[in-house]
Amino acid sequence: MRKELPEKCRLKIGTTNDYEVTPQFDSIIYIDVIEHIENDQEELLRASGLLRPGGHLVILVPAHQWLFSPFDAAIGHYRRYSKQRLKRTVPADLQLQKINYMDCFGLFASLTNKFFLRKSYPTIEQVKFWDNYIVPVSKIADPFLFFSTGKSLIGVWKKQK
Repeated sequence: MRKELPEKCRLKIGTTNDYEVTPQFDSIIYIDVIEHIENDQEELLRASGLLRPGGHLVILVPAHQWLFSPFDAAIGHYRRYSKQRLKRTVPADLQLQKINYMDCFGLFASLTNKFFLRKSYPTIEQVKFWDNYIVPVSKIADPFLFFSTGKSLIGVWKKQK
């Protein structure tokens, strides 16, 4: 079942290179994208130029460079992020609203996979287990841990007026 966006919403898919750099968007969302872009700062600088004053930039990225694995490299990741690294990557004209870690139990699963099982790549069974069990439990646990740890990082910034 596909849900339609509200009439006032328009969805545009592309890269910042597809648009003339003038303020035209209320929100720009990157979900597991920035880590695939070699020059992430340049990309986010163009994104900032596309945001209207008061607009929001939302970024979800994999956390913890020390978790970087051959799997990350195989799927085209250049890096993983800490809160500090992500903050430094986002242009100064955007004001940080919130930055949180997510998927606390996924972090433990990744640690187990990397350091105890010593697997470079997750198996399909591990991915299914993560999707069906770890993510739902993390959704419940993350708020209780005040979003202080996790295998992903989400940040929200606002364009100054």
